[in-house]
Amino acid sequence: MNFLRDLVGNFHFIRPWWLLGCLVIPVIYLLRKHAKRSKSGWDSVVAPELLNVLIPERAQQQLRRWFDILVASALLIACFAMAGPSWKQIPLPVEQQRDDLVLVLDCSTSMYAEDIAPSRLGHAKQKITDILRNRSEGRTALVAYAGDAHIVTPLTNDVETIQHLLVSVEPRIMPIPGSNTDHALELSWELLNQGANGHGRILVITDSVDEELEFETPRQSSIEVHFLGVGTETGAPIPEPDIEGTQSFMQDRNGRLIVPKLHEDLVKARIRPVDGIYHSLNIDNSDIQRFYSGVWFSGNQLERLEDRTYDTWHDAGYLFVIPLVVLALFSIRRGVLVALLLVVATDTHANWFEDLWKNDDQRAYDELQEDNPESAETLFKDPDWQAVSKYRSGDYEGAAEMFNSDDTIRSQYNLGNSLALSGQIAEAIETYDNVLEQDPDHEDARFNRDLLDQLMQQMVPQPGEGESPESQPLPGEGTEGEPQDDTGTDPDGEPEESEQPQDEEGEETELEGPPPLPDDALSNEELEANDTLERMLRRVPDDPGSLLRNKFLSETRRRLESGDIDVNRLGRAQRW
Repeated sequence: MNFLRDLVGNFHFIRPWWLLGCLVIPVIYLLRKHAKRSKSGWDSVVAPELLNVLIPERAQQQLRRWFDILVASALLIACFAMAGPSWKQIPLPVEQQRDDLVLVLDCSTSMYAEDIAPSRLGHAKQKITDILRNRSEGRTALVAYAGDAHIVTPLTNDVETIQHLLVSVEPRIMPIPGSNTDHALELSWELLNQGANGHGRILVITDSVDEELEFETPRQSSIEVHFLGVGTETGAPIPEPDIEGTQSFMQDRNGRLIVPKLHEDLVKARIRPVDGIYHSLNIDNSDIQRFYSGVWFSGNQLERLEDRTYDTWHDAGYLFVIPLVVLALFSIRRGVLVALLLVVATDTHANWFEDLWKNDDQRAYDELQEDNPESAETLFKDPDWQAVSKYRSGDYEGAAEMFNSDDTIRSQYNLGNSLALSGQIAEAIETYDNVLEQDPDHEDARFNRDLLDQLMQQMVPQPGEGESPESQPLPGEGTEGEPQDDTGTDPDGEPEESEQPQDEEGEETELEGPPPLPDDALSNEELEANDTLERMLRRVPDDPGSLLRNKFLSETRRRLESGDIDVNRLGRAQRW
């Protein structure tokens, strides 16, 4: 029954234009009908009068009729097989080219220099954006560094998130000034070693290297380190707004104007210990074109991955080879070759004609590829793809409901994304925690969870001075509010606003009669918390810069406390 249901509901042709070959059958029949009777080899030996007696015309007609049926059947079966009949899907491994890349952006103050318009930093970001737009395969990570290095995004296929966060990566959000390239390389190597088994490339975009690099990438890791120099040999002063808001330029301790210059020969010498490969930044895209043409790297690191599967339609045309072989055996008895009928079908596209033979899921996938998620949602029959269509169209609540019906890690991760984009931050964090419990190595879920945790810390209202005793935190809750002081969030009297709903709720319960059930009271508290969360979300600007600043500051403090940062080196390093 399942076979018949699949056959009736999903039957289609993968290459339907081969069915046009069936039109050749009546053409051949008409040509043979109007052709003269073929003469055999006996015509040169036996007289025509005797030949008609020895080989009756009726017998010849019967043989020709069977031969015509044989050829027509072979052509029909061949065209049917070439068209690729299909009615079920099978999982196939995904072959993805391994090309993991860690982009390292120098966020020292000298990147504000404007010897390259609009600035060194702006031009470096534009190059990174061009690289991200041209990446079709492989994962990408972004690391920013100044006095110490920080991971902006781990290895991920989501280049849109990297582009969104790249806008806010600037020297002003870095906790420690300087240019610690060693730490940036060490952090980049850890990303590739943990997430890519020691394979990949590192691209450092910088305008200088303070000291000779000491970090050595292990040879067996197959990691290539590339440096892209940004700046000019003449240099330019570093703009620095003063307290009054007027434009000034950065000076050293002696009051002299600082003019950072790009010394390419010096950079090449200092990156030699790590086998760094230096490239000059060009105004046009020729450097990016060389990057993707393979000139920059050896290419021996590119491997094929088969760690994922996807569903593809099973081509059942090979099943018709057996009847073709049987017909070929009958044809050989008459000396007819049928090699033309055994041509291997090629994978081609049928353009508009193929649409006539596609099912709803195939047409929906095409609509989704053409950025029409609303149309795709109405065509998809698969619930997972329907949820993806809702997510693409911006219906995050609807997508969350559909993702919630699936317990797989992928669906739960997508559920967390949908909840976060719909404003349900607490539920999204809980969902990410569930994903990490099942897969502790899920870097994307960990990164999103940490980002939302910092957002929640900023949005929690802090107690004010005129707060009533009832709204004061419990003795055991005081430690939870301490980290919020670092975020600079202004309470704006939020606790006073939270008292009014409680009093009003108490009055309502006295007037309306029986008190609500505990479940109802809990839902009211959750509703009140959601309203507060929405108000705080409206107050938070759509700029991840503050979140990244707090994240970097927290990591730097932790490194200072653990002694991972050399304080003596910080004192010797230049601040630009």
